[in-house]
Amino acid sequence: MVIPLKKTTREGEPYHRRAEIEQALSALDDLAPGQLVERLTCTQHAVPFEVLIYFLRHTELELGPKYLEPIFCTFYGRLEVVLQKVVSGAWIDHAASIREELSEQIIEMIAKDRGSQEEKMYYWEVNFNDALSKLRTDVLRKHGPARKTDPLNNARPLTEESDNGEEVSHEVDIAAAEFINPNPSIIDDVAFRSRLVDAINELPEDERRAFGLRWQGMPIESQDPEVETIAKVLECTERTVRNRLNRAIEKLRVVLQAEELQ
Repeated sequence: MVIPLKKTTREGEPYHRRAEIEQALSALDDLAPGQLVERLTCTQHAVPFEVLIYFLRHTELELGPKYLEPIFCTFYGRLEVVLQKVVSGAWIDHAASIREELSEQIIEMIAKDRGSQEEKMYYWEVNFNDALSKLRTDVLRKHGPARKTDPLNNARPLTEESDNGEEVSHEVDIAAAEFINPNPSIIDDVAFRSRLVDAINELPEDERRAFGLRWQGMPIESQDPEVETIAKVLECTERTVRNRLNRAIEKLRVVLQAEELQ
């Protein structure tokens, strides 16, 4: 029988595993230990991280070292791959040491869960990606500003006029500048940049494309027919572009403000 979730959120709502996680756990529940290990360590059809954490943290499952070791090695190997992506040396100084710190904290939490049932990994079993994102933010906030070559540091302010003379001083552009060209106190926050990139990637495709092009410095419109604009690239009107940017900015603002309140 799959061990049920008993804890509740701060609002008193019970935690729920996603349907695919419950289904995966149910399918694995009746397997013999050897078959279970074979399935959990399979790389061609990898199980979700939440499933691996379930089997690593629950001592009630009575899996001995012989079976736990290959499961842990699989988890650790996959974790290292994920950390390479979410803490990239391309834009974070000391990325290797940050990844090591994240890895050590996660492994320590698993060990404490097994040793004393502190349930530090409870939410990780519910939503691995969100739990990792929050831990990464906490760790990044302890480290200094990013390198000067960070592309966000060199982003062109949206309230300037370009060499082609197009006007980019509309309210939506000024609002976008808060995210694309933040003030120095914000731009030095590595965690802010990391969360911003995550939030942009979560936008609907039309809003993400408009925001991404604006981030790269492309004008929304231009009086010069030779100038490449967002409206031309996306084959829509200038008004549509501004509406998409406005929706994107509001969503990013909500996400980033919510992050600060946690």
